[in-house]
Amino acid sequence: MYKSIVKAGALAALLAGGMAGCAGIVRDTGGRQDPQQQVRELATARWNALIAGDLARAYEYLSPGTRDVMSLDMYKNRIRTGMWKKASVDAVLCENDRCGVTMVIEYSYRDIKSVETRLSEDWLQEGGKWWYVPKK
Repeated sequence: MYKSIVKAGALAALLAGGMAGCAGIVRDTGGRQDPQQQVRELATARWNALIAGDLARAYEYLSPGTRDVMSLDMYKNRIRTGMWKKASVDAVLCENDRCGVTMVIEYSYRDIKSVETRLSEDWLQEGGKWWYVPKK
């Protein structure tokens, strides 16, 4: 029973994290920073906004294409806040204009106070800026 609860919690975090946008204001550093560092900072800021429940700020990190098909109201309706407690970047691997990020997310699920899971995120560079692209 405990394993199924943990699996359900991990799945919920995965789905919510996958649908979640990138929190914070996207900065154009003009290439002065290496892509791994830029994406590490953006992924951290996105998760800080999610943890704070600031979905409007998180929405700003979504890729322009994603924002074209998902309004802020739609985004807010898809994201469940209040369960995430802490997030940190475990790894960033970049190739050309694409970075894969592995996040370590700590969250609470029902009566379980602290569960840790890893989530994969995709970030793409467009117009000199990095954007979070949620999994479908």
